[in-house]
Amino acid sequence: MKTRGFWTGLVLAVLAFATFGTAQEKVDNSAILGVWKIEVDADGQYYYLTMELKEASGKLEGTASEEQGTFTDKPLEDLVFDGTTLSFAFNSPTPPDGLERLVKAEFKLVEGKLDGTMTVPSMGVTVRATATKAI
Repeated sequence: MKTRGFWTGLVLAVLAFATFGTAQEKVDNSAILGVWKIEVDADGQYYYLTMELKEASGKLEGTASEEQGTFTDKPLEDLVFDGTTLSFAFNSPTPPDGLERLVKAEFKLVEGKLDGTMTVPSMGVTVRATATKAI
């Protein structure tokens, strides 16, 4: 009976170590830092955003602004970059009525460009978006 407890403890220790080791790996954010111009294609109606990504105290931070001034410097929340995929969320006024809603985004970094989707979950809307680095 004591042997079973030993093996269970060993397995849990190995899993904890593996999880801790993975969490400690540092992703190089340099490929996504800077200013990005985002083009959102909402079924042929285009919206243009500017996103700024920076690193502060080792943590990725960012803001989004609409180029016509509808909203500026909205902080990006749940900002994650794993080396390939960039995801984040922010609250902003959205068409058609300008009410503030949660917008979620997920992009893949491919050859220096971001390609992905932006979703407004409360409206059930998902649209294509691409971004190119401006600075």
